[in-house]
Amino acid sequence: MEFIIRRIMEKGSGRRFISLLINITIKTKITRKLFIKSVERATHKISLKGPERPSKVKIDRYYMGRALLNSIDRAFSMGISKNCIKSLSNVFLRKVFIEGIYIRRNFEEKYGFRPPTFITISPTNVCNLKCIGCYAGEIYTPFTLEYNIFNRILNDLKRECGIYFFVISGGEPFAYKNNGKTLFDVLEENQDAYFMCYTNSTLINEETAKRLSDIGNLTPAISVEGFEEETDKRRGKGTFKKILSAMENLRKYGVPFGISVTPTKYNAEFLLSDEFLNFYFNKMGALYGWYFQYMPIGRDPDMDLMVTPGQRYKMLKRIWEIVKERKIFISDFWNSANASDGCMSAARGGGYFYIMWNGTITPCVFIPFKDRDYGNIYEIYNKGLKITDAINSSFFRKIREWQNNYWVKKGKTDCGNLLVPCIIRDNSKEFYRIVKETGAIPLDEGAETYLKLIEEGKMIKYNEEWRRLVDPLWKKEYLKEVNYEKI
Repeated sequence: MEFIIRRIMEKGSGRRFISLLINITIKTKITRKLFIKSVERATHKISLKGPERPSKVKIDRYYMGRALLNSIDRAFSMGISKNCIKSLSNVFLRKVFIEGIYIRRNFEEKYGFRPPTFITISPTNVCNLKCIGCYAGEIYTPFTLEYNIFNRILNDLKRECGIYFFVISGGEPFAYKNNGKTLFDVLEENQDAYFMCYTNSTLINEETAKRLSDIGNLTPAISVEGFEEETDKRRGKGTFKKILSAMENLRKYGVPFGISVTPTKYNAEFLLSDEFLNFYFNKMGALYGWYFQYMPIGRDPDMDLMVTPGQRYKMLKRIWEIVKERKIFISDFWNSANASDGCMSAARGGGYFYIMWNGTITPCVFIPFKDRDYGNIYEIYNKGLKITDAINSSFFRKIREWQNNYWVKKGKTDCGNLLVPCIIRDNSKEFYRIVKETGAIPLDEGAETYLKLIEEGKMIKYNEEWRRLVDPLWKKEYLKEVNYEKI
């Protein structure tokens, strides 16, 4: 079975057969685990043929992939709806996870570089909450992406880039409405794609949960801050109880879900504690977790809220301990970057980019800057251009050049430290240079304030303090040769 799966991932042959194989094997616990284990071994062997990464990076990538497959197995074991099983197996597991490697090669042959793996879209900035430190910023004028544009973006990306995985953010995704259409219409019209949405979950009542169960191709990532005190302090009184109610509704109707958290200086350790993990992953049934450390952008940017370098170092160790030993899929957008080849922004191969509620295109959710010429999807479509023109803008290209020079072109022993991955957070001088060279436009006052933090040396100091902690770790553990094939 492992050989067949590896052959499909490498050559694309037998893609119809894999659907039949998945549908047969997922029906019982024994055959499902056999299939999952075969996929795990196949991806392990394929990764050996990829770019020349340091040995420890390959090991971390393997453990993260194993945790993801374990989460999928847990989803089936916990009992999810018939249509959720169908989408998770035939779309996410088959088309995105197994076939994706082959599908995206067509793009590379045409354009000369690997396409992104997914895209994040915020179709509206409308939200029923006003959370402290929200990256969406202090934008109170409501904006909503036109439904026909929203749907066109998805179809263009499927056709041009082979992207079938979409992340929906906001605002609040379940508050999206345009021309009588809602998020549910998007899901129903794109059954060949799989979606994840970041949501505060307060709008997920029984009716919403049942509809998600019937459609089957979306998993909610629910924002939490801890327990009741921590969550309500940031998101508003009563939010925690509504979150627990939403999770109960999703479990009742068999919809797989995860959690999303924002570590700050004041909650970083707690969000990785056994108490926190056991509650959400064991008791509440979350299948995955996304950790987005607070960034000094958006509404009233404040460096005092950032996780300190010392705290981040402890989080780095703890994250990989959980992934390796407990096989829980939790990923820190920064501390897990060595498993994604570093910075994922600017439509890098295997990475992503971001489209906002007003059509603005940025390299990343956490990079509130746009290209001066190709910065809006409405303008691009009005000019008869394509999304591929946007991701080939000078701003995007310069970031990809930095990414390539940072590690890809240098080989496994001379590459840049992938524990210091982020162009805007960890390499702020480089980001500042690219902004000035390309004339990239800041989107709001928060972005302008961020540039001042670089000019004043505050972000640079933070970068230097972090490097002092992890450069020795990178040289000692990650550049050391390990027999990866025995893992």
